[in-house]
Amino acid sequence: MAIRDRLTNGSVQLTPSDMKVARALLADYPAAGLNTVAQLAALAGVSGPTVLRFVSRLGFDGFPDFQRALLGEVQARMNSPLAMIDAGKAAAVPQERIYQEVIRSCVPMLDATASMVPAAEFDMAARLVTDPALRLHSIGGRFSGYLAGMLWQHLRQLRADCQMVSASRPDRVDSLIDIGRRDLIIAFDYRRYQVDTIQFVTAAAERGAQVILFTDPWASPLVAHARVVLTAPVEGPSPFDTMVPALAQVEALIAATTTRLSPGSRARIAEIEALRSLSGITEDQPSSHPKTAPHSGEHAGE
Repeated sequence: MAIRDRLTNGSVQLTPSDMKVARALLADYPAAGLNTVAQLAALAGVSGPTVLRFVSRLGFDGFPDFQRALLGEVQARMNSPLAMIDAGKAAAVPQERIYQEVIRSCVPMLDATASMVPAAEFDMAARLVTDPALRLHSIGGRFSGYLAGMLWQHLRQLRADCQMVSASRPDRVDSLIDIGRRDLIIAFDYRRYQVDTIQFVTAAAERGAQVILFTDPWASPLVAHARVVLTAPVEGPSPFDTMVPALAQVEALIAATTTRLSPGSRARIAEIEALRSLSGITEDQPSSHPKTAPHSGEHAGE
């Protein structure tokens, strides 16, 4: 378990002096813990022996042991697909078992995801997303942008004032002019954290917007601005991180939103379906003429 998690999940009993060290560490995590004992003590306004007792209370044999753990977190946080290929992760699963192993590996990750987010944290996310006074903006990175888009496509059917943040950097910058205290940013940011996503969400938060952050156990820098953090594991059999646990979280938030907004959401969806039917958007209306197999010489796809 990451040191940050030990400090925030209530698993370690901290004294008032310990709390000062914890606050100093979390305020600049993990960099503050990679300083000397004296520097961390000065940041926290405590003595050196207090820092050492704090480290011991976390279960470490000494300050060097504590710093090795932090450095390990930094390394894991910044792992790239190339680094994991070089480490041999691509060949970890025999070729003939890849399909089964990748599918089965999702089961323990989903179990872990279910316990990583406190019920109160998820409930807060659902309450914010269903607050009619807030305008919603979804944003993600190169891969997590698909999750942001999926969530946006569902939410815009359930309620008004839902937008997908443009992928264009100039458009993102321009859109900040309209963002303030009435806005909620739903951000997806996983290692290696994307600079333009961080810049936009940080600027929006500084203008008063609230933030729901979907991230990994090592935590995007955006955790400093987030009112709600939904964490999911990302390590799978592949050198590339998996989005399956995060997708499950998105599905859970969609389900919670649908329940909270019913019956209003039902009426909205019914109207959307009626508009789609009038426009012939989907093929879900029974045809008045049964389809027959194509004659010889015809192309079935035409």
